[in-house]
Amino acid sequence: MEGLRWVVQAARKQREYQGKPDVRFVVTPIPPVAAEQQKIWRDKVENWIEDNWGLPTGMTVGELYYEVLYNPNVATLSSLVNDIPKSLLDAYLPLADTIDASLPDIKQRIVNRTNDDRKNVLNELMFQAATAQELEPDNIPNIFQRTEDFPKFLNNKTWLIRGAKGTGKSLLFRLFVEQPDAAKELAQCDVNLNNVNFIPAHGQPRISSSILESGDLASYEQQVGENDWQFFWLNYGLLQLCNSKSELRSVSGLDQKLVALSAQDNPSHAEIVSWLVERSKSPQARPQASDELRAIDRWLQQNNQVVWLLYDELDAGFGSSQKDYERRRRALEALLAWWLESGTSLKQITPKIFLREDIWNQLNFTNTGHYSGRSLQLRWEETDLWRLVLRQALKSSESLRKFLEQKLGVTVERLNLIGLEQLRQSLYPLWGERMGRTKKAYTYNWVRNRIADSKDNCFPRSLILLLQEAVKLEKEFTTEYSPEITLRPKALIDSFPYVSQQRVAEVRNEYPELDQFLQRLQGERSPIDENRLAEIWKVEDSGELALHINDMLEAGIFTERSRFKDPPPRVYGVVELYLYGLGMVRKGQR
Repeated sequence: MEGLRWVVQAARKQREYQGKPDVRFVVTPIPPVAAEQQKIWRDKVENWIEDNWGLPTGMTVGELYYEVLYNPNVATLSSLVNDIPKSLLDAYLPLADTIDASLPDIKQRIVNRTNDDRKNVLNELMFQAATAQELEPDNIPNIFQRTEDFPKFLNNKTWLIRGAKGTGKSLLFRLFVEQPDAAKELAQCDVNLNNVNFIPAHGQPRISSSILESGDLASYEQQVGENDWQFFWLNYGLLQLCNSKSELRSVSGLDQKLVALSAQDNPSHAEIVSWLVERSKSPQARPQASDELRAIDRWLQQNNQVVWLLYDELDAGFGSSQKDYERRRRALEALLAWWLESGTSLKQITPKIFLREDIWNQLNFTNTGHYSGRSLQLRWEETDLWRLVLRQALKSSESLRKFLEQKLGVTVERLNLIGLEQLRQSLYPLWGERMGRTKKAYTYNWVRNRIADSKDNCFPRSLILLLQEAVKLEKEFTTEYSPEITLRPKALIDSFPYVSQQRVAEVRNEYPELDQFLQRLQGERSPIDENRLAEIWKVEDSGELALHINDMLEAGIFTERSRFKDPPPRVYGVVELYLYGLGMVRKGQR
């Protein structure tokens, strides 16, 4: 690295004089060591590149280098041209893409459009970036994109659905609760759900009048104490079952107050809480509640019916004060522990618990590890993202729909069958192949890198917001652009700060406890060290500072840039998705 420093500094001078060369770095060979050690080396490389080469405006340091792991099998190949295993090629594909993008384009283009064609598509395009909470029920099936992990969600053994905020948990919940027929149709190729009832066990109060709000939950704990949440979830579940499915009220042996309460069209929350508290304080009610649940399970079995109890809004449904968070932790640990204890004995009732990933990581209860085989972490893979974009583009633009069907055979109905390479090609008429002449990045890579957090979670809403804003900006440009591309690179680049601002606003709403710390990052540089964070956050206690930094890491905003053995202070980077929205700049940016 010391020797390379002289070479890179000389190249940097030439770039400043002549605007070239454009440099990329290949980090190889990376020995087969633990992921923690690889991260230490990767962080060292990124710091070195920022210090010695700098960051071109609008680029991330991750776009300036490529990693190739050491692979001894390469040395045994008889040819570097023929019959190379795909597993060996994969490491070199991003590097090959960059070289290919830098060469003159001699490939035959799939696009052949006039300026009128381009204008028609632009005027027709309409992207919808509404949050799950904002969507009208009837519009959910049109927006919903089935992802690669959808079949695992459908499995009855999958009880816990984890994911970062914004990865689609609430939309999945609303699809099954509010549009069950559409959900069953989407699941049909994997499993028959015709005899399954989807019942909201918790969620937005507007979904069901019997769903309690944060004040109700606080009132319950104040009256019964902090250690009675398991019994709460049992009785609360009984109420939701009987309220949503009227036939269950006729099951023999049910508490008559439960039957009467669940039969009301709009039961008051005061009545519900009063009943829950009364049941909690009655010694006889505890075994009776378990008997009632088993009786309902037997009735479902006799009538060949299954129930999914779906839990959503477990992050926001308890309030946003520190006391609320502590109550939430107690309640959620009890919910998950209760299902482990009681759920395996139920034959016809299955939980689907939607939980924010960072909240799950904070929970600690007996047999937590038993959820490893019963959980699914929602993540948007590249194929999922491009199918989402094409679904909205094809449904809104008749001109684009006809063009892609004729040229590539792409239709809305076939989207889930189309592979990654064809999906990428199908997006060329929308946003082109590369980000401008001087950029050595394919557009799909540029986009994906900017809608991901520090944990590589991609956010579909940020993607759709980017396109929504780019369409708006493209319509305002007065200069003509290539008829082959609907959205020029400048439209995407100029739209990204808005996307970052919206994502930061969402995080402030999701994590109100982080708001004041996010505000104080404005005008700062990334990476930023812990001494500077302590200064701007006005935190003197090192333990408290560590907790706040860990919150930023868990939220996917910060990524640690220090090596394990580096002396203090530790250094943290801010990912591109949040950088502009926080009003920060990158160190070494030119």
